[in-house]
Amino acid sequence: MGSNRKRKIYKHDITRAMHNVRLRFQRRMTVPMFHPQHISAVAEIFNYGYNELTRLVNLNSFRRVDKLVHAHYVIQTMTSSLANIKPADPRNRGAEELVWGTHGLESIHGLDDLDLIITDTEGEEDHASDGDENRRWFAEDRAREAERKHRQHNQPPETNSDSEEQANDKYVKSYYKKGKFSKSSV
Repeated sequence: MGSNRKRKIYKHDITRAMHNVRLRFQRRMTVPMFHPQHISAVAEIFNYGYNELTRLVNLNSFRRVDKLVHAHYVIQTMTSSLANIKPADPRNRGAEELVWGTHGLESIHGLDDLDLIITDTEGEEDHASDGDENRRWFAEDRAREAERKHRQHNQPPETNSDSEEQANDKYVKSYYKKGKFSKSSV
């Protein structure tokens, strides 16, 4: 009826739960992040996960293994919520097509569908393309540089006369009057 093989008996409840496939060593989540609407949705899901896991840490009524089982459940809930975020990935699962391009390994499959999704939700205009962004940054930099030069040009010139102002300047005084008790600042 059974085998004569001896079964390994583990001492700890966590190890027994791992052996009985109730727990895994690690949990993975696939986080979609290709549309601006995903940022707030992912933040809400992570906030839920953070709140649940911190509440779980502070519970004293659960055993250690029960806490781990519940933590796995919370992560599984987060994973299923992340999988249902809209707009969904236009590609089928495992359909990414990777090609070596100018920027390294690039995924080219599904970019046309993604462009249609973003056009439907965001509109036709291109929000801050790389060229527009660079032109804006360079224009701001040129404006800052022009303002700096204008401020530098309108500064009062340094006084080179023997007026009272220069005579009381500690750097000039210490440079020209090197005595036994003078402080050198130069």
